[in-house]
Amino acid sequence: MTEHDPRDDDRDAPRPGGTGPDGTGYGGGDDRGPRALYQLIADALREATELASKEFALFRAELAENISRLIAGIVMLMIAAIFGVATIVLLTSALVEWIAVLVGSDALAALIVAGVTLALAIIFALIARNRLSLTTLEPKRTRESVNRDGDIFSGRRRR
Repeated sequence: MTEHDPRDDDRDAPRPGGTGPDGTGYGGGDDRGPRALYQLIADALREATELASKEFALFRAELAENISRLIAGIVMLMIAAIFGVATIVLLTSALVEWIAVLVGSDALAALIVAGVTLALAIIFALIARNRLSLTTLEPKRTRESVNRDGDIFSGRRRR
């Protein structure tokens, strides 16, 4: 009769750290089949979903922070514009008073300053009209590139 070795009883039991008797990571013969593969796929899908969810949450938080910064920047630009307009008004008033001292007439000084500012306004308006006209805003390079691509794809033009 042979002697019974107690170590033989737990040969197929899972080892510490989750490895089976053969060191494969499986606890026994039943877990090696399709069921284990399905479990791995399910785990991978679950973790991918969790990762995507966390990435989307990070995106939303970052987007909210960027929108807050954008709004704060726009508010600061509006405040700067208000102070800029107030400064222009004060400087124009000071210019009128200074010219009034030189020419001896408040009305003539106001007309001189108004004429200069009107001329500047007309010049800037003409420049803006030229830059904002439909012909200058037309995406010519893009249109030419698309036409060129269409010609290449249709075979009308060789590279």
